[in-house]
Amino acid sequence: MRLMLTLFLTAAFGALDLWVGIPTGLLLGLPPLMSGATATAGALLGAALVTLAGEQVQHWIYSRRWFAKRRQRVEGLWNRYGIIGVAFQSPVLAGTLLSTTVALGLGAPARELLLWMSISLVFWGAVLTGAVVLGFSIFESWEFLRSP
Repeated sequence: MRLMLTLFLTAAFGALDLWVGIPTGLLLGLPPLMSGATATAGALLGAALVTLAGEQVQHWIYSRRWFAKRRQRVEGLWNRYGIIGVAFQSPVLAGTLLSTTVALGLGAPARELLLWMSISLVFWGAVLTGAVVLGFSIFESWEFLRSP
């Protein structure tokens, strides 16, 4: 039961942002590979659901003021780099859910967007998992962080 809850929380936080999902899984006791894979799967599921919900989610996102700055960032990426640029920079800069919604709103074809988002999320999931594991290993080596 605890493992199911841990996997669910890691996937849910991964759907919101990989930067949050991967460390969450590690802090809850998942092995690095499982944490990265679960958070990435959550992000992929989130992107797929946003693609399916499309118009309704887009209207909700656009009506929120606190998303305005991130939305402008994604629109700038879209204008400069197109669908591939948005897909590869979104997990790092603006978040998968928002970037998928904005890209759909800017006219990205849903299937192509989902393909590039999937490739991007697998890439960034691996990179961020490695970075988080490296960061945790550095902190573990510091004596003052060890409990007595």
